[in-house]
This record gives sequence, structure tokens and C-alpha cells, in this order.
Amino acid sequence: MGDEPTPGRVAAVAAAMVVFIAVFMYGVRGRATPKPPAVVARAFIVMLAIAGTLTIADRKDWGLLFYYVVALGALRLPSPWSIVAVPVTAAIAGATTAIGGANDGGTGGLVVSLLGIGAAMVAMGEIMRANRELHDARADLARLAVADERERFARDLHDLLGHSLSVIALKAQLARRRLPGDPQSALDEVADIETVSRDALREVREAVSGYHKPALDAELQGARTALDAAGIETTIDRPAVELPAEVEAVLAWTVREAATNVIRHSGARHSTIRLVPALDQASVEIVDDGPGVNGSDGGGTGLNGLRERLRQAGGRLEAGPRDDGPGFRVRAIVPVASAR
Repeated sequence: MGDEPTPGRVAAVAAAMVVFIAVFMYGVRGRATPKPPAVVARAFIVMLAIAGTLTIADRKDWGLLFYYVVALGALRLPSPWSIVAVPVTAAIAGATTAIGGANDGGTGGLVVSLLGIGAAMVAMGEIMRANRELHDARADLARLAVADERERFARDLHDLLGHSLSVIALKAQLARRRLPGDPQSALDEVADIETVSRDALREVREAVSGYHKPALDAELQGARTALDAAGIETTIDRPAVELPAEVEAVLAWTVREAATNVIRHSGARHSTIRLVPALDQASVEIVDDGPGVNGSDGGGTGLNGLRERLRQAGGRLEAGPRDDGPGFRVRAIVPVASAR
């Protein structure tokens, strides 16, 4: 204003400043979700052009605008363009201020200042990007943890209720068949239904809390009871060997799911459950002689959940038709060392 500018000059400079400030604010906003690199690059070029034009055409003092230009380029442009933006801005600032009439000392001071500030801004931009990536990684981990917990709960609920409801259905059928001729036996079956229902309720509560770890011996006994109720003769080969709790839990889940599948799908008359412990691994095998297809082709919901349990324990699941005759075979193998 000290130069007594014309109204046209004032309007032009004011318009340029409004555009400059608007572009700068648009380019630097969005700490959580920064602008795409192409958008930042366009903003950088527009600001660079406005700063250079004002410095040459109006006053050399407009060279201070280059500080905002270098800040935008260094902070928001991705590497390596953020590094390139610093010397480019410093060079254009030095050239335009020299053309605008600045002395060598002023031009050199501006260039050195821009290089120093630009380097600091590049470092700050890298820190901001690293913090943003860390925040995103933590959010991804939180989402994965929630997904894993949902999968665990769905798997536990399927295995728990699938087995318990199958036993309840069988016991209810037996009770109905024994009425009215044998009310005492029917009453015993109803008592068993009550016991199984209470156990299922307790197990579901434990599953919700995340603490449910089935005991192998209890599951073997439960499988025998359920299979006997279904009219399937059962042979259990369980050596008196103590296994780590984590290994026992995985094998117990296998017994529960495989026994449920034998009851539901096999149409078998006999089944065998065999535990094979060893120094470095333990396995449990459930075979039947039924004509049905136990668990489809080994890819049913229950067997898929069981396969995931074994994968997490470092083991594997084998499921498919028997090679030595009719029937289905399920075998789970768990490394003992994986349960430390």
C-alpha cells in the first residue's frame, strides 16, 4: 500500500492471495486421510506459480510465500517427490527474487532458509506418515482380533450345540418310544436330557467367556453315551498317557465333532475311537462303518472349524472315506511341542 498501487493492482494481488491461501489450506488439510499425491502436486504447482508471479510482477517481498510452498511440498508429497520439492522450490525462489530486484544477500539467505526448513519439513512429513501407518496397522490388528474372536465363538458354538442338541434329540426319541409302555425308562431318558441341557448351557457360558477347554476323557465318555443312544456300538482305545492340556483340548474337540458327525450322517452300526500318543505328537482317529457320507467331503462347517483349530495348534486334519471298506475316517494330529 505504501507504493500507492492502482485499484486493479490491489484487486489482482488480493485475488492471487485468496487463491494461494485457499489452495494451501486445501492441500495441507486431512491429517487422518491426506489428499492423493496428484492433488497435492497440482496444489504445489499452483502455489509455486502464484508465489513466483507475485515476486516478479509485484514485489520481491512476496518471496516469503515460498516458505508455505516448500512446507506443502515437503509435508504432503510422497517420497521421493517431497525431497525433490525442496531444492526445486529453493531454486525458483532464488531466481524469482533475484529477477524481482532482491540483492544477493537476500536471495542467498532465502535459498538457504528454504533448504533448511524444507529438510526439516521432509523429516516431519516422514514421521507423520510413519505414525499414520502405525495407526492404520493398529486398526487392522484390532479388526483382525475381533474377526478371530467371532470365528472362535462361532466354531465353539457350532461344536458345543451340535453335539449337545444331537444327544438331546436322540434321548427325546428314546423317551417317546418308551411311552406309555415303560415310563420309568422314559423318565430316565428325560433326566438325561435335563443333564445334557444343563451341561450345554454351562459350556456355552464358558465359550462366551473364552475359557472353555474340553477334557479328553469327558469327551470320550460323552461320545460313548451319545453313540450308544444312537444305537451305534463304540470301541474306545485310550492309553493311560497324560498329554498337555492344550493338546488334550484339541483332541477333545475332534472327538466331539467326529462323534456328532457319525450320529448325524453315517448310518453306522459300529465306530472306533483310537488315541495314539507319541513323543513328538498325539493323534486321535474316529472311524465308522456306515454307508453315509460323514461330514460331506471333509469340507463341512464342523470339519472346517476343526481344521482351523488344528492349524492354530500346528497340527493337521485328515478326513475322508476309509480305504479298507465302507465308512468314514477322521484323524487329527497335533504336535506335542506346539502346546508349550
